[in-house]
Amino acid sequence: MSSDDLGWSDIKLSQWDHIPPGLMYDASLHSKHVIALHGSREPLKLRIFEAANQREKTITSGQIQILPAGQNMYCQWANTLSFIKLEVNPSFLERVADESGFGRADKRRLEQRLLVQDGKLLLLAGWMLEELRNGGASGKLYSDSMATMTAVHLLRHYTASANRNLKSSASTDKQVSTVIEYMQMNLEKDISLQKLAIVASISLSHLVRLFKRQTGMTPHQYLIHLRIERSKQLIRCGNMSMKEIAAQVGFSDQAHFTKLFKRVTGLTPVKYASAL
Repeated sequence: MSSDDLGWSDIKLSQWDHIPPGLMYDASLHSKHVIALHGSREPLKLRIFEAANQREKTITSGQIQILPAGQNMYCQWANTLSFIKLEVNPSFLERVADESGFGRADKRRLEQRLLVQDGKLLLLAGWMLEELRNGGASGKLYSDSMATMTAVHLLRHYTASANRNLKSSASTDKQVSTVIEYMQMNLEKDISLQKLAIVASISLSHLVRLFKRQTGMTPHQYLIHLRIERSKQLIRCGNMSMKEIAAQVGFSDQAHFTKLFKRVTGLTPVKYASAL
C-alpha cells in the first residue's frame, strides 16, 4: 500500500507487511530521508552495518528508525518484518525550516536515530495511513497539513540543534522507553498507572509529566494507541473473531473495543476489516 496514487510529493507513505528475512536495506541508495516505524508483532533482530562496524539490535513494535538521505548504512533482519515507511523529500524539509525560522542550515541537518520511541511521530503516521486507506477523502489541505506537521516535528527533535536536548535527557528517554516496552509486552493485562510508575522507578505525577513531554500523550492514551495498533495487526491476519481480538489486546469487552477503535480510526473494527 502506497500514497503514490494520491500524488503526495513532499512525504510519501507506504506500508510493508511480512517482508522476508535475508534482504538488506541500503540507506546510501536513497535520495530521501527515510523514517521506518516498526510494526512486527514479535520482537526481531536487526543487524546494522556502518563502515567497518557491525551492531545487532532487538526491535519491537512502535520503535522508529530515522535514516537521513544518503546515509552510509545497511540493515538486515533475521525474521519476517512489517513496518510503515515515510520518505521525506530533503528539499521539503529545507523549505519548512526556512518558513518556520529554524536557524542556520548546518543546524537543520537530519540526524540518524536508531530505535527511538516517539508517540507524536507514531500518531502522525497513523493519521496519514488512515487517510491513505480512505483514498485521500479529506483532501489535499489535510495531507499537506500532516506533511508539514511531520516536518516540523523532525526539525524540532532530530536535527543538530535538537541533539543537545536529547543528550541531556538520556535518563528520561530510558524511563519512558521502559514503560512503553512494558505496555507492549502486557497489552492483554489490566495495567495500572501505579504499576507503570513502579516499572519506571518514579512517582505517579512525575511519570505522567515525563511521559506527556516525551510522547505528547498520557500513559493511558498511549496504551490505547498501542492496543488499537495491535488490534489492526490481528484484524489484518484474519484468524480471530472481534471478541477474541478485544480480549487479546486488553479491552474489557467487545463493546468497549468497538467504541475506542471507532474513536481513534473513524471506523468500527468490522468496517475496518471489510475495507482491507
